[in-house]
Amino acid sequence: MRVVAGKYKGFNIKSPKANNSRPTDNKVKEAVMAMLYPYKKDFTALDLFSCTGQMGIEFLSHGAKEVVFGELNNSNYKILKENIEKIQSQNALTIRGDFRKVLEILKENNKTFDYIYLDPPYKEDYLKISLEYILTYHLLNKNGIIISESDRNIDFSDMTNLNLIKEKKYGRKIIKIYCYESDISR
Repeated sequence: MRVVAGKYKGFNIKSPKANNSRPTDNKVKEAVMAMLYPYKKDFTALDLFSCTGQMGIEFLSHGAKEVVFGELNNSNYKILKENIEKIQSQNALTIRGDFRKVLEILKENNKTFDYIYLDPPYKEDYLKISLEYILTYHLLNKNGIIISESDRNIDFSDMTNLNLIKEKKYGRKIIKIYCYESDISR
């Protein structure tokens, strides 16, 4: 895995030797970043379920003023910290813990984001639950964007206050981009 564009383009991202992670391949990362272009000025991002931090590092590479990484798995978290140390970014904040705990900490610290990237385990209902927390805690800025990576069979069309802007399928996975319904003019 490598950073596909920006300040850290070509940087090799260390990944776990063997576990149940599903790294986002370079083709998908490039497509996601292209879908978001042009980027907001001085934007903030959250990479929840970040594993080794590859999507958050892409945001840093594209000029984020701050990226928060949330990861539960201890071995992934250690690799995440190593990857951030290697790029020597002062704009990264890492939180180790369950996604609910991470979101609670962000709420308590009045953090909000322009971009939120969600790539939870496919077999769990974590995507829908994390979206509910994000909306309840008001973690997405006005005109902010939520990007989800999930199995294409997962449906959360019943989520109120979100509007699907774009979606793209890659085999079994699907990338969906959302904004608040009130921000539909984007």
